This record gives sequence, C-alpha cells and structure tokens, in this order.
Amino acid sequence: MRYKTSLDKGVPFWAEEAARRDMERSPLLRRILKRCPADLSEPVFDGQREIERSWSSYKDHGYGRLFYFLVREIKPAQCVELGVLQGFSLLTTAGALRDNGLGKINGYDLFEDYPFHNAKQSEVQAKIDSFKLSRWASIERADAFTVCERYESADMLHVDLSNNGDTFRKTFADWSLKVKSVILFEGGGRGRDKVEWMIKYDKPAIVPALEDIRRDYPQWEITVFEPFPSLTVAIRKNAGEMS
Repeated sequence: MRYKTSLDKGVPFWAEEAARRDMERSPLLRRILKRCPADLSEPVFDGQREIERSWSSYKDHGYGRLFYFLVREIKPAQCVELGVLQGFSLLTTAGALRDNGLGKINGYDLFEDYPFHNAKQSEVQAKIDSFKLSRWASIERADAFTVCERYESADMLHVDLSNNGDTFRKTFADWSLKVKSVILFEGGGRGRDKVEWMIKYDKPAIVPALEDIRRDYPQWEITVFEPFPSLTVAIRKNAGEMS
C-alpha cells in the first residue's frame, strides 16, 4: 500500500489514483474519501482557516482533512497525541471532536525543552483558548515515551516525534493493545526515510520497520500515503469487538 507521488504543493493526496485505490480497500478510509472535497480551496469546518495559520507540513497535501473526517467518522471519546509542535493536528482533531459533541484529545510534548524544532507551550495553549477548544483539547509538557503508562485505553493515537523506525516499533509495542481504533504516524513514505536529518543522525528507516510491524501485528490494517511528509494510518481490524 505504498505509492510514488509527484504531487505539487496544494494538491490533496487523495487526488492520486493509487491513493484513492488504497482508500477504497478500507471501509473506514472509503467513507472518508467520500467526504473529501475536490481540492483544498475551501475549509471543511469552522475555524479551519485560523488553525491552518499554524505551521505544519501536513497542510501541503490536505492531511488535516483526513484527521478531521477520521474523527468525525469514528467518534472517539479519548484521543492522545504524542508530539504537538504548533498544534495543527491537535486543534484540527479538537475541532472535529467539538463538531461531534463528544471526546477529548490530550497532547504531550517537550515544547521548549526539546532541543530541535519546537514551539512554546504557552503559545499553543493560547491557540486552544482563543479557538474556544479547551473543552476538547489539553496539552502537557511530558516525555511522550512515558505517556502510555497513564492510559488503560484510547480510541485514537497520533505520533509525531521526529519519527524513525524505532519510534514506530516502540509505539506498537507500547500501545497496540491499548488503542481501540486508529494509530496515525507522521512518516512512513520512502522519501521521508531520506530526509537530511534521518541520514545525518543515522536514524533507523521507517519502511523496513513497517514491514516488521505488518508481520508482527496482523490485527492492524496499515496504509501509507506517500506525499511528503507522508502519513501512516493503522486501523485495528474488527475494532468494534474491542471492549
């Protein structure tokens, strides 16, 4: 379920025939595809334009719409986000929870304590407050790799932690029995494995890690959307059967 892309910035990932084919294979992704607009010119929820002022590479190919429609479809009660940065995906998810009328997303990040690309916790909190999403979203400064100890279960998990192959492996080891419906990861595409910092710091590639995960966790249906930065969507098979 991987495909090459030559999409220009501003073209939604679902515009590619191969991406649409992958989405058609999954009942959940098929429903999301039916909701997706023809292009990215018009917002799909209240406050989207303001949220999209936050920096995020997810914006280039419409991944925010996938987050929004996914939450609208699965109606999660508990979402967890590991790696918040400026809050784009957290706020988008919170907007969908608001529109559902239920649920909460708890985001965890080191914020200023992270030595590389980071955001100020106070600025992200100000966005949550200004968009009137505090009922649906909260953030906390914490080591994301210890957060799993706080949860017995969650409906949806999003992981964006300067991801590499080890991040994917550890996440599945820690969370695969706890997440009821969906795990989303930044990355997973072949181009993402070749970014400068992955090579410079000799980080484990994600593509071979996903091959291992597919083998070791057959209860998860895994789809990778390639347009940069790429997105991995893991959907629990027979999710409704998990209590």
